[in-house]
Amino acid sequence: MALTPEEKTWVRYHLGFVGVTSIATFALGAPAAIETQFIIESAMNLLLLESEGIVRDILGKLGGILSQMVDDHELLAIERLGEITIRKDEHDALRKEYLFWQRSLGNVFGVRPNPYDQRFLGNSINVSVIH
Repeated sequence: MALTPEEKTWVRYHLGFVGVTSIATFALGAPAAIETQFIIESAMNLLLLESEGIVRDILGKLGGILSQMVDDHELLAIERLGEITIRKDEHDALRKEYLFWQRSLGNVFGVRPNPYDQRFLGNSINVSVIH
């Protein structure tokens, strides 16, 4: 059984790829449509049957982390609640956990998460320079 269309949508989302087939950009000053994610699309279509369970497990973990980040969002305003002290770095810890599982998902498909993912603007793109 191959990944469902919904599962493929979540794979794209968690790896930071767009949810459209092509986007408009400019090439040599003229508008042009480009295919932005042929690598992940091809990888999803070639996924081994034995790897589908791993992908579904990782998708569940990523979804759970996102849910926790949203559910705990109101805790950002709380410094202390009676005897309970709210962990100030919880969202940072969840973000690190998310990035671990995001990269794990990318490993299954042999692709890197999209370096232009707008959710992680602090990340940089390393490019080798030849002198």
